[in-house]
Amino acid sequence: MRLRLFSPEEPGRGAAYGDISAQWLMNGPARAMSIIADDSGHLVSALRCYPETLVTRERFGAYVGATLRAALAERPQMCIERTAVIDIDRGRHGFVLTDSRGHRFRARTVVLALGNAIPADDFLPHELRESRRYFGDPWRTRIDELPAGDMLCIGSGLTAMDRVAAFRHTMQGGTAYTLARHGYLPAREAPEIRACRYSELGIDEDTPLSLFRTVRTAMSRRTAAGGDWREVAEALRNPSQRIWLGWTTAQRRRFLERLAALWGSLRYRVPPATDDAVIALRRAGRYVPLQGEIVAASESEHGIAIDYRRRGERHQITVASVVNCTGPNGDLHTNPNPLIRALLRRGLIRRDPLALGLDATSYGEAIDAEGLVDERLIAVGPMLRGILFESTAVPEIVEQARAIAIRIAREREGRVA
Repeated sequence: MRLRLFSPEEPGRGAAYGDISAQWLMNGPARAMSIIADDSGHLVSALRCYPETLVTRERFGAYVGATLRAALAERPQMCIERTAVIDIDRGRHGFVLTDSRGHRFRARTVVLALGNAIPADDFLPHELRESRRYFGDPWRTRIDELPAGDMLCIGSGLTAMDRVAAFRHTMQGGTAYTLARHGYLPAREAPEIRACRYSELGIDEDTPLSLFRTVRTAMSRRTAAGGDWREVAEALRNPSQRIWLGWTTAQRRRFLERLAALWGSLRYRVPPATDDAVIALRRAGRYVPLQGEIVAASESEHGIAIDYRRRGERHQITVASVVNCTGPNGDLHTNPNPLIRALLRRGLIRRDPLALGLDATSYGEAIDAEGLVDERLIAVGPMLRGILFESTAVPEIVEQARAIAIRIAREREGRVA
């Protein structure tokens, strides 16, 4: 069996783990970030760090790349094509892939491991999107490349906190702002925290509201008993996929509309060093979190004026730069990736009902435009967020990847036998 990995970027790096991420930290301890599913201590051993260490994203990317290269050295039938696939067509005996050079490859099975898409910006005013002061991809924009002066991050999640923390370390002055409709900021991570026993929490999983109410009660009880509420949040990690799959589409939609922002602030927590930098900047009056929704933008000689609405009242700030930190765009219909567009055009995939990614089975098998399952077109990671909501973190992606590898290997063994 021959395996080809198509990656125009250095494998292991990607957008979030490249050269510009040297000061940004993973938001989970090293003991939970191994990419070898059956060896939880692999990263700790490879980097010779403590289990509770929060490694930088750049260092983590180097670890992933080194692990891959070591695996390839032992398997000559596996290779890397430093190019992007831009089209896939279903052939007689599998798939025909076309890359950006015009070369074609045949494959029996295709795994879509495309990672996170850049943030959507169709909700932003045209004047802002067309401005030279607007930066739509936060992971490919260096903080020192921004125009000098105040910075606005649209969104207030982990990516925005990374940008604010990095802004503190620049030599230039100015104020950093974040603007989000909900106004929640990520809670602080505690790397030493371990999950408590989920079965003892008394969680009602029937509906999103009952889940959240009982989780909040469990967190309060845990804190009152001298524990940490984050122990409850961590305990929810393993059963989260089962809970999500047990809800109807309508219940999932209600969760996204009413609770997802608050849940995200508790579940996806900011590293202590990043939080310290944000707090220091805020105390110095150089970080201001705002709540509201952008309604207009206009360029001026002093920067770009952003009009936003909060509770019916209109406000305005003028900044030198605007960075879109709203999170990955899951809507396939507005995804600019040429491969996604080709797959949609050919009807090989379709958008999931919540527009968080592609429609698929819980095993990642793509569902095409006619509603048919394709067992040989498999997705992994963030593209499955609508099906497996917790599908963006390292531990979950590692388990998905292992399941796919085992399945393909068993199919091959069956054909050889």
